[in-house]
Amino acid sequence: MNAPTTLQHLMQADDSSPRLREIPYNYTSFSDREIVIRLLGIRAWDLLNQLRDERRTGRSARMLYEVLGDIWVVQRNPYLQDDLLDNPDRRKLLVEALQHRLGEVQKRRTPDADALRDGLVGELLVLAGNAVQVFNETFTAYRQRQHQIRCAVACEPCHRCHRLAC
Repeated sequence: MNAPTTLQHLMQADDSSPRLREIPYNYTSFSDREIVIRLLGIRAWDLLNQLRDERRTGRSARMLYEVLGDIWVVQRNPYLQDDLLDNPDRRKLLVEALQHRLGEVQKRRTPDADALRDGLVGELLVLAGNAVQVFNETFTAYRQRQHQIRCAVACEPCHRCHRLAC
C-alpha cells in the first residue's frame, strides 16, 4: 500500500529537480533509461545524458520522448497493436506523426551555434529515426507471419499467393 503524502510535503517539492520520468504513457516499472536503451540502445542514453545539461527549453527533448512514449505504449499493449494491424491508415498516420516530431527536432538544430552539440543531436535523431522505421516494419513482418501461418493451416487456396497449403 502506498504511504499517504501530505499536501504540505507536495507543496515543498523542489521544482528544480528533474522529473523522474520524462517519457509519456510509461505506466510500467521500466525507467526512462531502460526504455531508451531498449528502443534506441545504450549510446542514445549516453547522448541524452550529455545533452540533458545543455537543455534550453527542453522542447526537442519532449518531442523525442513523445516519440519514444508512443512506440513504447504500442509495444506494450496488444490491443493497440491489433488496432494498428487492422487499420493500416491509422498506423500510417501514427508513423507520420512520429516522423513529423523528429522532423521538428531536426528543424530546431543549430549547427552554427555549437557544432559538437549539434552532432550529438544528429546522432540521436538517426537512432530515433531507425527506431521509428523498425517500429513500422514490425507490423509488416507480423502480417507476413500471420499469412504464412494461415497458409500452413488452411487447406484452401490463399488469395494472396494462390497456393494450396495441404
